[in-house]
Amino acid sequence: MKKILIPVSIIAVLLCTAAKDADQTVISPDRLFLADNGKSLFVTNRAGSELIKMSADGKEMEQKVEFSSPVNAMTQDPDGNLWVVCDGNYGMMYQLDGKKLSIQSKTKSGATPSDILYNPLSQSLWVAQRFNNELWEIDPATRKVKAKITVGREPVAMASFAGDSCLLIANNMPEMPSTAYPLAAQLDIVDVSSKKVASRIMLPNGSTDVKSIAVDKNRAYAYVTHLIARYQLPTNQLDRGWMATNTLSIIDLKARKLLTSVLLDTPQKGAANPWSVIVTPDDKQIIVAAAGSQELVRIDRIALHERLAKAKQGVMVTPSVKSWNNIPNDAGFLYGIRDFIPTQGKGPRSVVATGNKIYTANYYTSELVSMDMNGKNLNKQVLGAPLAFTKVGKGDMYFHDATICFQNWQSCATCHPNDARMDGLNWDLLNDGMGNPKNTKTLLLSHQTPPCMATGIRKNAEVAVRSGVKYILFMEGNDEIYESIDEYLKSLKPLPSPYLVNGKLSGKAKKGKKIFEENCASCHSGEYYTDQKQYKVDWTTGPDKGLSMDVPALNECWRTAPYLYDGRSYSMKDMLKIHGPHKPVTEKELEELEEYVLSL
Repeated sequence: MKKILIPVSIIAVLLCTAAKDADQTVISPDRLFLADNGKSLFVTNRAGSELIKMSADGKEMEQKVEFSSPVNAMTQDPDGNLWVVCDGNYGMMYQLDGKKLSIQSKTKSGATPSDILYNPLSQSLWVAQRFNNELWEIDPATRKVKAKITVGREPVAMASFAGDSCLLIANNMPEMPSTAYPLAAQLDIVDVSSKKVASRIMLPNGSTDVKSIAVDKNRAYAYVTHLIARYQLPTNQLDRGWMATNTLSIIDLKARKLLTSVLLDTPQKGAANPWSVIVTPDDKQIIVAAAGSQELVRIDRIALHERLAKAKQGVMVTPSVKSWNNIPNDAGFLYGIRDFIPTQGKGPRSVVATGNKIYTANYYTSELVSMDMNGKNLNKQVLGAPLAFTKVGKGDMYFHDATICFQNWQSCATCHPNDARMDGLNWDLLNDGMGNPKNTKTLLLSHQTPPCMATGIRKNAEVAVRSGVKYILFMEGNDEIYESIDEYLKSLKPLPSPYLVNGKLSGKAKKGKKIFEENCASCHSGEYYTDQKQYKVDWTTGPDKGLSMDVPALNECWRTAPYLYDGRSYSMKDMLKIHGPHKPVTEKELEELEEYVLSL
């Protein structure tokens, strides 16, 4: 096993220098937006809940607008108004004057509004509500909700096509038991006029953590970033993407189906944690921000589609191509038509392009980077003190950093995306034998509720962190990495449940609380709803039959489906039928108990 050599002292010097040279306010730029037909560049500061307007050359901050919580998305209407949605399960939508950037209105907007766009056909705003699993249509004049459409699990991005008559919605997570096959996140196609989901597109088996959508100028194709987890294999190596591959799926918008998926990786190196994707204004390039491997992946779009057309006809377009159906497994398919552009910082999560420039932002090292269309660096502007200047911020950085992994294939966030939660998959880790996969657990409160893992095989989270770097990233870290990740995980706080009504239990949940206290509270006790012990249960199967299972914390379990150690139950109600009340309950009482548990 190769030991990693991380120039921590050099990083520290760079961060200190950046903090001294720049405004001491911490700025963590995670999203970039263009307005006014590409003439205005905006940068978000997640640490300060700000939207920052940059000068035309991207070198100066001209204006800042502060909001109640971090900005998740922005769109512009034909009158020049900017519409901004902000993070949190009590999210907000703001209307800004496009020139003065003054706030014209603010409106409550569901559980974590994650994306917003103006649709010229319906002349309305469309907002993806991540934890409501809904798409809302909003009248911009009255800011009233005109329609609520149920979509897939955790919608995070969208794009319009077919003359704006349809919306393609990217859902972040699989919405099925982990024992299902195929097991993957799905895309929804929403018809704007009927306000219904017209069809669904399932991504390849193992697809999870869908992040972004881009479309070409003619809106003939959509490009979607996500991971393909090779979860059916034991986690005993990383070579050639054995555990996880980083993917761009191509959607044929005319046929309304998946064309194929291509791997951003090479056989020897991962392009870890693909985040934002764009098509350049000239339609010639696709650019992906690979946030884990600290680079942009640039693909010749014209050559890509020419290669795909030939491969469809059976032509062996590269030495590694075996067949059309094997393209999603072929790390050599993009050979010669893709290159990697280092961003000279940590955490590029967003990328945009104007007529002659590409911009990206390094989330952890607080830099706005501009380059020409050939990827040549033009300027790197330090915006403020880096997030990685603090120990928690540094732990956040290491948790998402695939450069501390063998060949950059993955980061801790690959299996624990979205602030160290879970990916909805079962993994066959080797800490308890082989052939007995377990569902990925959220790392929220893991340090506060030892032991760790489904069977409590790790004494505490500190041991689990060190084992994860060694046996999942296949590298040996150091105390700085370990202790920083510990501090980051300890800092995580549960989000309030969307099942709460004005922050309080609903009437139904109050009835469920009584049932919970009578049947469940002896084991699920205390602040974290766990006594931190293990018990033999009668629902374990296969190699795990008869094993004692750890009592999990229940905080934020509304977010952590599927349930049980093997993820066999997608709904809480189904789980409670397997491992529920000791005393007989009616169907109505079971639903009341479910409502309470999902409110925690």
